[in-house]
Amino acid sequence: MGKRLKKLIFIALFLYIFLIMAAFLSQEKLIFHPEKLPENFRFDLSEGAEEVFLNTADKEKINALFFPGAKSEVILYFHGNAGSLAGWQQIADDFTDKGYSFLIIDYRGYGKSSGEITEKGLYLDAEAAYQFLTETKGFLSGDIIIYGRSIGSGIATELASRHQTKGLVLESPFSSLKKLANQKMPFLFPSLFLQFHFDNINKLDSISCPILLIHGDDDTLIPVSHARNLYQAHSGKKKLVIIPQGTHNNLSLFEQYHETLNYSREFFLSKKE
Repeated sequence: MGKRLKKLIFIALFLYIFLIMAAFLSQEKLIFHPEKLPENFRFDLSEGAEEVFLNTADKEKINALFFPGAKSEVILYFHGNAGSLAGWQQIADDFTDKGYSFLIIDYRGYGKSSGEITEKGLYLDAEAAYQFLTETKGFLSGDIIIYGRSIGSGIATELASRHQTKGLVLESPFSSLKKLANQKMPFLFPSLFLQFHFDNINKLDSISCPILLIHGDDDTLIPVSHARNLYQAHSGKKKLVIIPQGTHNNLSLFEQYHETLNYSREFFLSKKE
C-alpha cells in the first residue's frame, strides 16, 4: 500500500471519527429546537384560559396553558421538538372547538420553562402536568386523554405506561428514537451513543388504555412505517389512521384528521375496536 493511499485512508478515518464525535456532542441540538420566551411574554388567550407554572419533582418550573371545555374529558398535549407555547397554543382550537378541556406544556428549556433538557427530566415535566390535572383541576385519571405529537409521542407513551387513563393518541410517532436515528444516519451508528432513547415500542406492554395512532403517508421526517410497527406491536385496543398525502406538519389541514378526533371519544369509550 502506497504512502499516499495510507494518508488518504488516515484522513478519511479521522474525518469519520470527527463526524461521530460531533454528532455525539451536538445530539441535543440536533433533536431539540426550543424557542425561549421572556418572562414578561403575554399569551393571547381565549376567555377562561389561564397560564400556569407547574412544579416538577426536581424543582423546575414548567410553563403551561390550560383551556377549559364543556366535556368531562381533558386532552394532555405534548408538542413537537421545535418552538414554544407562543406558537403551539394555537393547537388548542382543534380540541376546545370539540368541547375538550386542554392542557399543553412547554418542556424544560422551552419558552418560559426552566431547566436543561434530559429524557428523565422531560418525563418529570409530564408527571407534573398529570398531577396538575388530577390534584389541582380535579380530573379523574379516566377522564384524561394523553396526546403526543412527534417527539412528544415519546413523552406521552412514557406517561401512559405509568398511569391508567382514558386513552393515548400518538400523532406522527416513532417506534423508538434510536431506530429513527439509525434510519436517518446509518453511517454514524447513532444508536451506539444516543443519549435520548424514547423507546416507545417496548413500553406498549405497560399501557392498558386504548391507543389511537395518526400518521401521514407522505411523512418524510418520521416514516409511516413507525406507526405501523407500533400498531402491530400493541396487543390491546388500538386503531391506526393513515392520512393520504399527509406530511409531518400538515395533518390538521385534512378533514380526515378532524373526523378522527371527533370519533376518538367514541373509540375510547366503546369496548370494541
